[in-house]
Amino acid sequence: MKIHHVEIKNFRLLADINLDLENQTTVIVGRNNSGKTSLSEVMRRLLNDGSATFRLEDFSSACYDQFCEALERLNQGAEDDAVRALIPAIELRLKFCYDPAQPQLGPLSPFVIDLDPACSEALVVVRYELKDGLVARFFEGLPKDELTAEARIACFRTLRERIPSDFGVKIWAEDPNDQDNRRQLQPSALRGLVKTGFINAQRGLDDVTSRETDVLAKTVEGLFATASSATADTADKQIAEALKGAVQDIQAQIDTNFSGQLKGLIPALQTFGYPGLGGQELHTETLLDVGKLLSNFTKVRYAGYNGITLPESYNGLGARNLIFILLQLAGFYKAFRAEVAEPGVHLVFIEEPEAHLHPQMQEVFIRQLAKIAQQLVDGMEDKRPWPVQFVVSTHSSHIANAAGFESIRYFLGAPVAGAQEGIRKTRIKDLRKGLNHIKPADKKFLHQYMTLTRCDLFFADKAVLVEGLSERLLLPVIVAKLEAAEPESPKLSNQYATVMEVGGAYAHLFFDLLRFLELRSLIITDLDAVEKPGGKACAVHLGTYSSNACLKAWFSEDDPFTLAGLRGKKEIDKVIKGNRIAYQHAEEKDGPCGRTFEDAFILANPTLFGLIEKTPQGLELEARRKAEEWKKSEFALRHAIAETDWVAPAYIVEGVRWLARSDVVAPDPLLALAAEAGIAPVEGADVHA
Repeated sequence: MKIHHVEIKNFRLLADINLDLENQTTVIVGRNNSGKTSLSEVMRRLLNDGSATFRLEDFSSACYDQFCEALERLNQGAEDDAVRALIPAIELRLKFCYDPAQPQLGPLSPFVIDLDPACSEALVVVRYELKDGLVARFFEGLPKDELTAEARIACFRTLRERIPSDFGVKIWAEDPNDQDNRRQLQPSALRGLVKTGFINAQRGLDDVTSRETDVLAKTVEGLFATASSATADTADKQIAEALKGAVQDIQAQIDTNFSGQLKGLIPALQTFGYPGLGGQELHTETLLDVGKLLSNFTKVRYAGYNGITLPESYNGLGARNLIFILLQLAGFYKAFRAEVAEPGVHLVFIEEPEAHLHPQMQEVFIRQLAKIAQQLVDGMEDKRPWPVQFVVSTHSSHIANAAGFESIRYFLGAPVAGAQEGIRKTRIKDLRKGLNHIKPADKKFLHQYMTLTRCDLFFADKAVLVEGLSERLLLPVIVAKLEAAEPESPKLSNQYATVMEVGGAYAHLFFDLLRFLELRSLIITDLDAVEKPGGKACAVHLGTYSSNACLKAWFSEDDPFTLAGLRGKKEIDKVIKGNRIAYQHAEEKDGPCGRTFEDAFILANPTLFGLIEKTPQGLELEARRKAEEWKKSEFALRHAIAETDWVAPAYIVEGVRWLARSDVVAPDPLLALAAEAGIAPVEGADVHA
């Protein structure tokens, strides 16, 4: 069986999300504060402990108004059931898929309540909600009149104090085909069905100078604790017993030797009037705890030279991080095997495995994760399967690219439609589903391109796609010049914008991906004038058509598609669904127009390049001749480094200026209200991360 679908409501940014999980590894990507950490946090709380508690600030800001609506309905005399329906609850729904032909469903059996023999799904609901019979008590003493701003603050302050005591966890099985068909279950049933494991982003592996950390040794202690359990494997038990036996031998020697030494001290102690009344004799009994020895006195060390071993902290952080993750995975598998009743699914969350790992190691890790799990199974005599599903959250473009489109879930923090300005929630973009309409060949190209190049589309706030090398090398200088000339304008350099060199023949293949990711983007391409469709390249004034595939795709509705039509486009025509295209146009009305970036750059700087022609047509031809004298790389490097006294072509400046205009997210008003009510954010965490 597998968990193939997850729904979460009203937890931080996860106001209402639907997430499909892969059978083996699902990769969660997205910008900062998009809800990735919240996913593992809500799972940790609701799946680990049936008595989990939440605070008011754990509820999504998008649902805060519902508390006030419920109070208003109660004051109007509504029945408890109607009021309860308005009170927000944090809800987790897990949909399992299984083989209905299997004779035994094991721990899933209590959750299968449908009567449809063809149904192969079971639905588990875990809900943190107001306890039964407490509607009146929950709102007791709150204002009876319409809430003012001050009254709302006081109201939320009161509710914040009551939620931990008045809310509780309820678990039930629900018929996937009939939501009214339910069976309430105890937390033990859920714990027997789903086992969880968490490898957090903060793993305590920081470099040290004055003290030595022993993170790996403490992990070894955890492995020993599992091996010592009553249900551990025979081989693990033998190792644990051998360790205990060795410690007992040491303990006996200490007792014997120390007792002899103590008897020699008795006369001296009697001089001070001790042992005291009754002439009691002193004996020693040393109790050594293997677990404490492993935790406090055992060090994981690395082989050095001449018999000298090196401390754990002397190894590189990347190696220690990888060893820590592998030890944790081994511990999870052994803990799974040690369960009295084997759980149906082991859900393991790994946060930011890329910490301290170089790019190649990051890619190898995500590719080999499933193989590592199988190696743990193969290392046991009985080779008992491990029904593990990994959820990996990452900020690494290398991990995202190596994982492949189908396994990626893109978390996007977006405004809530119809809500107050600034209220945000997470939307999940499933690349397995969302890119289904793209041709297989195009999807393969995108995946290969993003795998072979450094692509940050999944983590950037904005993107710039450029035609070639010259634009890519000169763009940072163009941005710097624009910001120096317009210091009061929005600055692109202060925003996380990724630049991709994709070429005019392929840029259009990214359109669907950019729109799917809702990533504000600028595509810089070339006019590429030709004499006629399929004809030779020519100066703009001699052309009738454009050979540029990107422009043809962008203006695909133009009938006919002509060079004159392209040159007549207005600013509004160049923007579609949050993306803008930029291509050459005349620097001034009726002036010469460049065909390529180099042409346009030369025409924007006639004195620098010594242009002597007087007519627009003559200047276009002269600029083309001069551009052909340069290699593109030499042209770009010279003007990016050696000669920087120039002005940028107008079409690029306009595009950069447009992209720099940021859609600033206003502060969340309801979070601000909660803060005024005295709600402190969770220490060490973003409230709605």
